[in-house]
Amino acid sequence: MSTVSSSISALARILLLPAMLTGCTLSFSLDLSPAARTVTIHADRGWQDTGVSLARGEEVTVEMVSGRWFEDPPGVWHDASGGPDPWVCGEPDCHEPLPNHPKYALIGRIGEDGRPFLVADFSRFFAEEAGRLFLRANYGDQDIPIHNPKGSLEVSIKYGR
Repeated sequence: MSTVSSSISALARILLLPAMLTGCTLSFSLDLSPAARTVTIHADRGWQDTGVSLARGEEVTVEMVSGRWFEDPPGVWHDASGGPDPWVCGEPDCHEPLPNHPKYALIGRIGEDGRPFLVADFSRFFAEEAGRLFLRANYGDQDIPIHNPKGSLEVSIKYGR
């Protein structure tokens, strides 16, 4: 029996004993489903706080629900994976936070100073550290005010033990 099951059984015995002795009934339920949140991530901003606080080891799923951003070239909008024709700079002096991954792709980090990682259309991972989840486009901060990019993505975040 797992530790959680043992703990629940012990708690149930403690809570039910008085009810059994007095002939009363007591009911309770536990919701062990993961928490979920949908957020909008804008092209014209840097790191954006999702409002999701993660514990170390917590399972996280981030999935693009809808939207497009970064019209480049004119008439061509990009998705969370940087498509339709992803471009990778690959040079250390590139403006993108992750220069070896597609420009315009959705990226994330945990905490204010966390290491960036690729999210794209879908990512499932276990939090390597505790902290807030931040998301943004793989696009240089110095480029944002110059080019004033348009668009946004709706992103679903599910998290829990």
